[in-house]
Amino acid sequence: MGDCLDFYYKIKRKGLYSILSHFNIAHKSRVISKWDEITFSSNYWIVPEIRQRWNYKCTGNPNLNYEDYFVFKYLQNRNNLCLLSVGSGNGSHERNFAKYPIFSLIEGIDIASNQVIEATKLAVGENFQNIRYHVGDFLNHPFQPEKFDIVLFNSSLHHFNNINILLKSKVIPLLKKDGFLVIFEYVGPNRLQWTSLQLKQANLILKTIPLKYRYRIGTKSVKTKIFRPGLVRMFLVDPSEAVDSESILPSLHENFKVLEEKKIGGDILLILLKDIAHNFLDDKLETKKLLNYLIEQDEKFIEETGRSDFVFGIYQKK
Repeated sequence: MGDCLDFYYKIKRKGLYSILSHFNIAHKSRVISKWDEITFSSNYWIVPEIRQRWNYKCTGNPNLNYEDYFVFKYLQNRNNLCLLSVGSGNGSHERNFAKYPIFSLIEGIDIASNQVIEATKLAVGENFQNIRYHVGDFLNHPFQPEKFDIVLFNSSLHHFNNINILLKSKVIPLLKKDGFLVIFEYVGPNRLQWTSLQLKQANLILKTIPLKYRYRIGTKSVKTKIFRPGLVRMFLVDPSEAVDSESILPSLHENFKVLEEKKIGGDILLILLKDIAHNFLDDKLETKKLLNYLIEQDEKFIEETGRSDFVFGIYQKK
């Protein structure tokens, strides 16, 4: 049922041809097609208060991003550093690091050429001379062994299969002695197969949200129920999505020294606000109060269950 509704809403927004085109392209091409789109989404991370909450969870300060925090805490009195960002997207994280002269080179790699073009344009626009981008598959790109002081995965590690093997065979060899691995990652259920407890709680909260905040982006349809995404639809849209996400933390613990690992939450907010987050972008008092309530419910769920679908972590090569 959930997939049927999702299919209908996507047709309303993007058109039938765009959706059916996913049936006609190969596995890797579907992944590239998914991430090459530079469009406005209505996922929960577009809400400024959510991003401030991330900052607070990562750094203890809602106005301090994790890039600045990492530099201040771990990289003082260092210089000539090299950083690799895997799945660099539009390059925001590379630009946050590049403002520090301690980095002689920051490299980003992404399979989506449109994202790399956009990232390159933004880096040039801000006159960063120490950023270099590659269009390509991280698994096959010939990076020099032990070249990097830091490897960064920001919402990209969960798109790789066989995480333990990836860390052992690809990531660790790229890091210098005592090099750092930094992640901001989804580590929840594989293929976004939300737990029954998540779905139950999210649907209960959804019913408390006023109707005007539940209109789906680009349609006049109201969000009335939250479902698990169907596996067939997920494979057709993005075969790489959360393919081995449950293995991320165990694999990191096995292969790296854990310096910091912080629960960011999102277990309720991600699925609750999907397709309706754009309704929470205004500055009205009613909206702010409702948003604070939803954030509190997410926090409560994390405290009661002890789990977290998103994690910020800093690890070091053993």
